[in-house]
Amino acid sequence: MGWRCGAARCFLLGVATTLPLLGCGADGMDGNSSAVGSVVRQDSAGVEIVAVTIDRGAAPAYAVFDTTPELRLGSLVGSAGDVFGRIEDVLVLRGGGLAVLDGLSAEVRFFDAQGRFEGSVGGKGDGPGEFQSPVALVELPGDTFAVFDPVPRRITRFGPDRAFASATTLDDPGAFISAARFLSDGTVVSQSHRASTADRPPPVEPTVVRDTVVLTSFDETGRVVDTIDVVASREDIVSIQISPGAVSVRKRQPSFARTNHFAPAPAGLWSSSNDSFELRLRDVQGGRLSRIVRVFGLERAATGEVAEVLYQQALSDAESAEERNWLRSWFELSPIPELQPAYDILEVDGAGRLWVREWTPMADGRVWWIFAPDGAPLGSTIVPSAMRITSVQCGSVVGVEQDEFGVDYVVRYAVRERGEC
Repeated sequence: MGWRCGAARCFLLGVATTLPLLGCGADGMDGNSSAVGSVVRQDSAGVEIVAVTIDRGAAPAYAVFDTTPELRLGSLVGSAGDVFGRIEDVLVLRGGGLAVLDGLSAEVRFFDAQGRFEGSVGGKGDGPGEFQSPVALVELPGDTFAVFDPVPRRITRFGPDRAFASATTLDDPGAFISAARFLSDGTVVSQSHRASTADRPPPVEPTVVRDTVVLTSFDETGRVVDTIDVVASREDIVSIQISPGAVSVRKRQPSFARTNHFAPAPAGLWSSSNDSFELRLRDVQGGRLSRIVRVFGLERAATGEVAEVLYQQALSDAESAEERNWLRSWFELSPIPELQPAYDILEVDGAGRLWVREWTPMADGRVWWIFAPDGAPLGSTIVPSAMRITSVQCGSVVGVEQDEFGVDYVVRYAVRERGEC
């Protein structure tokens, strides 16, 4: 099932407008409407501005998930291959199998398409083929693959036989890398804070902090290719606690946790902050901004009532009086913006479509909005669990979900009535 509309040119008093199933243009603007919503396009100094208006109640389903997963990997107790500590990344391999990057064990574990464990590589350490805190995984041509480890800033490559092949250190010693993604050609895009002797120390009293991060691309030799974007990063409430013989730093996101997100795409890199529903596409070479997608109609007000619910939940999870006292400061300092954050996960499938999970206060969102590579809305879908989608295939979606004990599982759901494969 898919939604398309034909384009016809029209002009109305020099103003761009939208008509059902018609495209309209004026002064460099194009507009069209569909069952999902209206789209108005405008060129601004070589940047395509895409304004999307969605009627939440009328938008059709782009995909329908089965209610239970057809495959579920993981367990609370079991063999080494079945227990995951912290799943960082999941790949659907060309043969249909799965590669799962577990950050806690620092291993890549392989499973066939039916979920049978086939072996693993890696492990904690500094030796060849070992990792410290791996975060990203990519399959490369020739059935080879690579893993990125941000602490040593290292790309480790493995051959078709899954044996260690080579390692490359990124040429950026001043970076504190907090996240990274691979492009399909093996290029790494890292998100980093810059080291500086002028950096302020953590505050003693709880303080709202929002740093700036740099997105940088590196080629397969580890050489810096370019700076892609500079953006406001995650908002945190931070304080330092000093006691005899110990120093600890407390950090927790505010009630309405605003942060940045980025995801590689065939046409470049999507990068933006979730303060509003705005998505920006940049070229990997040079970071040129080529498209801005602004979505209207999905906004939700941020209120003190929602903040109070989050505070009470945090109090119920607190394990000590000291933590509850700190949470009081956290609650009082948490900013209440005009709007809730727009989304909390951004992924791009193999065809370049954007899958964006709508933000919810409890981080258990199940509503995803799907957009074409050019920003046109395709519809929404409701996922059976608060899963983090990592891969979208024709007829199935793979991701990570947690149980009530915080245990990670890899799940694969069959998807019916997909818009377009």
